[in-house]
Amino acid sequence: MKRRIVSVLGAFALVFAICSAMFFMTGCGKDVKIKINDTGVTTEADANTGMTIEEILENAGVTLGEKDETDPKADEKLGDATEITVKRYAKVTVKNGNDEKVVELVGGTVEDAVKKAGFTLDDSVNCDVDKSSYLKDKMVITLTNSVEVSFKADGKTDKCKTFAKTVKEFLEEQKITLGKNDTVSPKLEEKITSGMKITVKRVEYKNKKVKESIDFQTEEQQSSSLNSGETQVTQEGVNGEKEVTYKVKYVDGKETSKKKISEKVTKEPVNKIVTVGTAQNTLPPQTTPQQTQNDSSQSGGANQGGKQVVSKQAVYDCDGSGHGYYVITYSDGTTGYEEF
Repeated sequence: MKRRIVSVLGAFALVFAICSAMFFMTGCGKDVKIKINDTGVTTEADANTGMTIEEILENAGVTLGEKDETDPKADEKLGDATEITVKRYAKVTVKNGNDEKVVELVGGTVEDAVKKAGFTLDDSVNCDVDKSSYLKDKMVITLTNSVEVSFKADGKTDKCKTFAKTVKEFLEEQKITLGKNDTVSPKLEEKITSGMKITVKRVEYKNKKVKESIDFQTEEQQSSSLNSGETQVTQEGVNGEKEVTYKVKYVDGKETSKKKISEKVTKEPVNKIVTVGTAQNTLPPQTTPQQTQNDSSQSGGANQGGKQVVSKQAVYDCDGSGHGYYVITYSDGTTGYEEF
């Protein structure tokens, strides 16, 4: 019986020793759950209020760099804290056009680095990294300043600021969709520059049918029923008609050019016919003034000796000049000639 009591006392002593050891190791703390925020990534870990921050992080597998910091500080005990924030050291490069700065921060964000580099983040500046993200060592942050361009499309002209690098990116930024025939100036691969004028022209091709007149032709027919040099219209000309199909180019809704692709005659033209005389008139024999005088003396004149003009017929020249001569017949049966 005495041995049994001694054994029980020994067991209590062992438990007391273990508890004492744990008490001294933990600094009389209590076990808790703690959140560790490491550059935006939060994990939950087991801890004791009597442990230091560094001990808790080591147990959680979180390694601190030489220049990293924590909140609370690494050598402080956890105490009543429920969260540990790890602040990582980072040496980063900030680029703004041709200007470049190297800055060092602990636990900062991209926005903090930009400010420390002496640059401004506003609506006119674009950053290639989310400005609220935490910094990482050796990170490169690139800033892009917007430029103003003039933009004309679909009947509107605007001035706007853009961060696009090329004309193609700018059109995508403006949500402009190009048709297969549309044109862009400058070319899509052209780099955006300040003051650039970008023009989009909407190009369409349509088939257009139109009615057109066909001019009649003039034909000449010869006839001996008319004297040479005389003409007569024996058939009036009438224009014909045809249906022509054109491929028409429209730029921004306006016709700029067209190309004939087919035509169909719907009404044949009627040619004009002109009859030209071919009859040749024989000119009288050439007489000299002396002969004319003798003839006149022989005839005694138009009204001498009872001799009178019975008929007077005009004969025109064949050269079409309008000149000719009269054939005069007298009452005594003689004939005379008179030019006009």
